[in-house]
Amino acid sequence: MESLVRVIWLTLVLLLSGCAYQAQQAPSGSWQAQRATLTQLQDWQLSARLGIITPDERGSLSLFWRQDSDDYRLNLTNVVGKRVFDLSRRRGTIQLTDSEGQRHTAGNARDLVFRLTGWDLPVEQLAYWIKGLPGEADRVDYDADGRPRTVQAHGWQLTYLGYTRIRGLWLPSHLSLTHGDTTLRLAISQWEFEA
Repeated sequence: MESLVRVIWLTLVLLLSGCAYQAQQAPSGSWQAQRATLTQLQDWQLSARLGIITPDERGSLSLFWRQDSDDYRLNLTNVVGKRVFDLSRRRGTIQLTDSEGQRHTAGNARDLVFRLTGWDLPVEQLAYWIKGLPGEADRVDYDADGRPRTVQAHGWQLTYLGYTRIRGLWLPSHLSLTHGDTTLRLAISQWEFEA
């Protein structure tokens, strides 16, 4: 009888520990599993259309973004392919080359873009948001599939309007961002990254 109690007790312990282990592992394809992968995704590039709406102007631009860990290059061109600006961060130095070829530097990309263009672009946060990866302190609402649907952070309201599945990851294809009287709309046409 005592050995039977031990067997039952041992079986229960094994079952409970197995359940606890399975509960900690996110199912394949779930947001928890994808979040870990997206956090590790440091090298990527994309092409997109960027719509900018402010009280003074409304425009549509082509955007190319190449991220290499903490460094990046963000290039904006107008409808005829002329450079609007080229923004880069390399080894901690932020530089913007304007449409006239003049180079400007600053310690903060968002402030630099705003000073030279009047556009409010949350460049540093956007590097994460554009992957569908909200920050730890961001207020997030999820869709039925567990992916971010809306994010509120740093005065910005983000709405993810569409996702596309690439190499097993759900990545945003359409985003809308609003901050005060500035609205940004991103339509991503191409993602590239190492699997």
